[in-house]
Amino acid sequence: MIRIGEVAKLHGISNRTLRHWEEAGVLVSVRAENGYRYYDEGNVERVQHIMLLRKLKMPIGDIEKLFDIDDTQTAIKMLGGHLANLRQKTAVYATLSHIVENIIGHIQQSESISKMLQQLAIVDANHLAVPKTILSEGIIAMETLKNVRIVDLPPMTVVSHCVVSESPEKDCSDVFDPFIAEYNLRNFAGYRNFGFNNPDPCESRPQYGYELWAVIADDFAVPDPFVKKHFEGGLYASISANMNEIGERWEALYNWSTQNNKYEGDFDRQWLEELVMKYEDFASSNIPDSEKQLDLLFPIKPK
Repeated sequence: MIRIGEVAKLHGISNRTLRHWEEAGVLVSVRAENGYRYYDEGNVERVQHIMLLRKLKMPIGDIEKLFDIDDTQTAIKMLGGHLANLRQKTAVYATLSHIVENIIGHIQQSESISKMLQQLAIVDANHLAVPKTILSEGIIAMETLKNVRIVDLPPMTVVSHCVVSESPEKDCSDVFDPFIAEYNLRNFAGYRNFGFNNPDPCESRPQYGYELWAVIADDFAVPDPFVKKHFEGGLYASISANMNEIGERWEALYNWSTQNNKYEGDFDRQWLEELVMKYEDFASSNIPDSEKQLDLLFPIKPK
């Protein structure tokens, strides 16, 4: 038996990602008398299989489905679909490379940047023998690499509730959501809903915390056990994430901040997860995690 924290560290993934895979039914852990959760040999092997498939760029949603498949032919069909997607992307980037190479050939005699841009503007993709459908797919592929939004959150007054437990997200929501419904806060014109770990999970502590915020009017009287807070706002980098990939998306956003030339992480401020879809759909057990979406907000500052 191996502790979950050790498995996470071994594979370079977060405890939260492992917890999500458990909630999705992909992994099963055992809680020992000391309060820590452990994986047996079979589940450790399952983590290794998941990591291999992720290295092959298979979406986590497809990996979850793959583990539920009993017959080989269906699994082969699913992997075949993934192979087709990989080949299509390879063809798109090969085509885009060909386009750029030909454009360079058209403009390499330019005497200035201005003249180069003028020549670039009149290059017709049809003259490069590139199908327009492939070109449009390539443009979409490039755009997805630029999916980090820079947002400036305004100052807000919020009502807050925090729970520390073995399942704090659920336990906090079980108290917070009825309060929001009772006071009809979702119909407040400036309503927004945020959440974040508080405190973060760590290897030495089996329990962790989760805190929820809802924007309220400045003069709203907050009853116990809830707390009124003032959020100062600030600059954030934001991407969207479905619940079945939230750990990986947070990791990607953090990596973006370490490689960005203009911004860096501002670790004196709180990272946030914002609910951006209809609450009833997000809370519904009939809607899969792959369709439940949050915006991830990572605090940043100019370098």
